[in-house]
Amino acid sequence: MDTTDNPSRLGVVVWTSQHLGSELHAALKALNWFDKMGRSRTERIDKIGFPCLQDSALSLEQMDQLRAVFPYQFEQEVLIVRDVGPSVNPHDRLRRCVLSWIGHRGAVLPGKLGATLPSKWERLGDLIVLPIGAFQDDVWCERLEAASRSNRQELWRNVAAALGGARLARQAQIMNNALRSPQLEMLYGEHSWVEFSDHGVKFGFDAQHVMFSAGNVTERHRIGGMNMQGETVVDAYAGTGYYTLPMLVRSGALHVHACEMNPASIDGLQWGAEANNVANQLTVHQGDNQTTLPSLIGIADRCHLGLLPSSEAVWPHALNCLKPEGGRLHIHMNVGEEFIDEWCEETIDSLQHLSKELGRVWSIEAEHLERVKSYAPRVYHIVLDVKCSTA
Repeated sequence: MDTTDNPSRLGVVVWTSQHLGSELHAALKALNWFDKMGRSRTERIDKIGFPCLQDSALSLEQMDQLRAVFPYQFEQEVLIVRDVGPSVNPHDRLRRCVLSWIGHRGAVLPGKLGATLPSKWERLGDLIVLPIGAFQDDVWCERLEAASRSNRQELWRNVAAALGGARLARQAQIMNNALRSPQLEMLYGEHSWVEFSDHGVKFGFDAQHVMFSAGNVTERHRIGGMNMQGETVVDAYAGTGYYTLPMLVRSGALHVHACEMNPASIDGLQWGAEANNVANQLTVHQGDNQTTLPSLIGIADRCHLGLLPSSEAVWPHALNCLKPEGGRLHIHMNVGEEFIDEWCEETIDSLQHLSKELGRVWSIEAEHLERVKSYAPRVYHIVLDVKCSTA
């Protein structure tokens, strides 16, 4: 192949015998030292060479481990920079776009610039939401402050595109108020309203003013996959319709009474009801659910309690919402891994005691326990499906 027109740069190549090539290649990749963008200009009989990333350094211990397994030698050479085409890995695309923005010719971010490069993010429609602290350490702040506004916008636009979006925001600390109002800093894009579809359900909301937990998608799908044909449901913490809309659109619920106190969340919920053609099957009860739930006594086939870390404060109201013959509760909770079984038993006992106090003579049992995700080290977001029926 003619490589005379390919760009080149100085680099380091590690050479070993052909029969050890695959093992050394795997070892260099495991150490994050293999440079897939570079290639040696030379070929050697019975030898194979692997280019190494610039600005990386093997520890002495790692080098000793390599020497114990592979006879090799390092040589500085002029490498051919290969055009491997666009990467399908968003982490790689992110790294490349940042390298391009800072004008660095190597394959690894120099110094501390990689320290707050995000390893995870959320995608809400075409809006990418970076975690708290992304691009916010001292080195990044200094570099961004020195850049012009248009230059910063170029970076944010390219980061959004690298991660598959058209707009970019960064999450800040959630406000400590009754609405748990999110703090979101828009980095690129004129507005924070997002729209998207998931499993045939359309959602819309203003990401700067409401919370939408993209990480609970498996539970949203599970709830949406239940058979609720002909049922009346009370959603005690409706938000923007995270569970309300799937229950109406996919589960076949006849009607949902949605309790929500955040006006911005209600705007999203009502938008979603219109967009999914279920507005006539939804009644919104605005305000504190300690006030709104008592107005829904005896009407529900099931009640959804989706508040974390705990919805225990409204369990008596939720039981009262169920029809006299009983129904189902879906109780969300954050519980330490070693206490999950104990919590389930205590919850059933507590619900049994509360139902007797309310004059409901029911048999109460746990139908299913769902582990949604890890909330913190050894702490799980779980959902307990509870069945209440006449004895």
